[in-house]
Amino acid sequence: MILSRDVQSESATTPIELDWVAVSDVLFPVDEEVLEGFRLASTPVVEAAVNLPYTQRGIHASRSYEAVKQAISSLQYTNVYGITSQIVKTLLEKHVYSTRARAVLRLSLFEVERSPVTKAETLEHFEAVFKSYGHRVNGGHVLRNFVGVRGTGITACPCAKEVIREIYLNGDGRGDPIPTHMQRSYCEIVVESDGNVTLTQLLNILKNSFSSRTVELLKRVDEAEVVVSAIQRPRFVEDVARTAAYLAAKQFPTLPDNHHVSIRVKSLESIHRHNMESRLRTTLGEIRRQVENNRVA
Repeated sequence: MILSRDVQSESATTPIELDWVAVSDVLFPVDEEVLEGFRLASTPVVEAAVNLPYTQRGIHASRSYEAVKQAISSLQYTNVYGITSQIVKTLLEKHVYSTRARAVLRLSLFEVERSPVTKAETLEHFEAVFKSYGHRVNGGHVLRNFVGVRGTGITACPCAKEVIREIYLNGDGRGDPIPTHMQRSYCEIVVESDGNVTLTQLLNILKNSFSSRTVELLKRVDEAEVVVSAIQRPRFVEDVARTAAYLAAKQFPTLPDNHHVSIRVKSLESIHRHNMESRLRTTLGEIRRQVENNRVA
């Protein structure tokens, strides 16, 4: 249908350029089954955005939705790493007035693990994130791709542990494990990828950054082991973020220095009503420089 007016293409009433205009929380079914006539499927959550020049009133939102639909309709999980870059390319093709585009896809995944002592099979959940950014250059476009994971772990407070040592144990740290307060914490780490960054590598970094991992299925001896392992490696949210950054630089020694890393840690405090967060946005080169200058082994 052709209308007499293309409202989105009219001049903006207030001529200010916008960084991003997005269609967000877009859901499409993948690997679907039918249950009592309903479509049952995994549903990645997608955001697709373009910048908007001051000369244009609005984006053509249907074009962004179509870019997502086109990519997701052919999605197979073996090629999920390339989905967001495909969306970005299509966004730039459809939105000729935009010079930049980005796409974010979040996906819930599960892995089979074993409890620490009884080795019982347990199903652990985490979230994968894929991001791509693109901008036009000399008639073409340049893409930057990112891969990340978000998951849970335990943080045990180093400060409370030392206070208990001083007050109740007269400074003696030998013998039984020293208690402290613990909390569930969340960490997200996203690394700029050259195509060789995997979810498995990032998940290992995440798990090794906490005081201990969380485990869905715990028998009594497993529970004791998780608690003891956490209090034996007490960490603030600051420690978790720094450890994740260090492990990322160590895990990806061949990635260029200018590749970006973002880390966000949030602790749901158990003895406060408030929570704690720690964030880092940097490059692998900056992490390497600081590690080298401060001689971290």
